[in-house]
Amino acid sequence: MVQHRTASKLQLVRRSYRMLEDLRKDPDGPADRVARDLMDERFELRLPDTYPEGAQCFYGHDGLQKWTAWTREVWGEWRFEVERLIEAGQRVVALVHVVAKGGLSGVRLERDTAHVWTLANGKVLRCEVYLDRSDGLAAVGLSAHD
Repeated sequence: MVQHRTASKLQLVRRSYRMLEDLRKDPDGPADRVARDLMDERFELRLPDTYPEGAQCFYGHDGLQKWTAWTREVWGEWRFEVERLIEAGQRVVALVHVVAKGGLSGVRLERDTAHVWTLANGKVLRCEVYLDRSDGLAAVGLSAHD
């Protein structure tokens, strides 16, 4: 039973990344409905204060749509390459390689990050982005050696 619950948590996060990719391609397409199914109505996307725009938080489905529109506006390419998922209680740490290319500038960005997903009642409640993987792991009480 515990293994099944862990698998479903990891599956929920995997589905969330697929949904984000699809939502970016077609914000009003089928991924919009999937987003509503996966995300709790209190969903939060928290970006770190080290972003050029400073710390930001996007709330609920509307916030997710705003974040998606923002990435589409700024970045011609934006994708997440999930390298590893680590279950940590009600949270899952995703070690993610982000690949982006500026829409106007053409500048490429590649960065190894950590995303901490908080899950509740089979839905995503929060996603916190850490630009330093060790910070993301520490947020759930883990280290790079765990």
